[in-house]
Amino acid sequence: MDNIEVRLLRIFLVLMAEKNVSNAAVQLGISQPAASHALARLRELFQDPLLLRARGGMVASDRAASFEAGVRAMLQGYDELITKAKPFDPATSMHTFVLSAPEYAESLLLPAMARSLREQAPNVRVEVRAPDRDRAQDLLESGKIDMRIAWLPKAPPSLRSMHLFQDRIVCIADQAHPTIHGSLSVENYMNATHVRPLGTGSTTTGQVIDDAVERLGRKLNLAFLVQNFLTIPFMMPGTDIIATVPLRLAKILQQQHPLQILEPPMRLPKVSYAAYWHERSQKDPAHRWLRSVVLEAARQLDGGASSV
Repeated sequence: MDNIEVRLLRIFLVLMAEKNVSNAAVQLGISQPAASHALARLRELFQDPLLLRARGGMVASDRAASFEAGVRAMLQGYDELITKAKPFDPATSMHTFVLSAPEYAESLLLPAMARSLREQAPNVRVEVRAPDRDRAQDLLESGKIDMRIAWLPKAPPSLRSMHLFQDRIVCIADQAHPTIHGSLSVENYMNATHVRPLGTGSTTTGQVIDDAVERLGRKLNLAFLVQNFLTIPFMMPGTDIIATVPLRLAKILQQQHPLQILEPPMRLPKVSYAAYWHERSQKDPAHRWLRSVVLEAARQLDGGASSV
């Protein structure tokens, strides 16, 4: 177990990342007074104010900023030593893994992952968070998330990764669509009313669609942005609404709703999902086991996945 100095250093890194005592307390799962007390102890330990009040929040002192990277490296080395001393046993572990994944990838991978975890690691907990594209790399570097599952056309070179699965983009519409029957022309597509699952922000799928439309010198009639892709098929009966989604998702929705699946009228790139993690987790036995579970779940999808 961490001694008090190591715990304080972990709190220091969270405080430096958040620049806000209340937010840091939420991230750490402690009370705001406890976080303030920890900051006071850190100030005493380092003989420095560390974080100073400023307009709109707090700013780090020059000294705090200068040794933040050293504290992170020291804790990483400490964690590696502890990891080597404690082999990971999924059958007895009570570890919590935090992943980020879009709703689409979550719906494909979690069923097989859940079966594996319940069989191999009944006390392991998995938390899947919505993607935070702006902070994704920082979250991996800080250890706030263990793995990011995403489609990244330009993957960060500083991260480790493994390919999981591929897909392709198609369109869906109600079987009784007023103007679309079995195929889509460019004019059909451009004149249709579109709905898109937005989630917590813009998606890679949405971006590649917009890029393809822009190359044609056109613009979609994007009338609806929804939080959940399961909402989409319920919006289609009796309307001219269509959606552009990955084929695996389209097939799932078609099993439950009277939909037609259509080829898009322009060239779109393949969907290629991978798992990403920071170098700090590469040799961690628990993380290696997690990667094996995620990869096996991907292999159970049609088309398979590459090896580790």
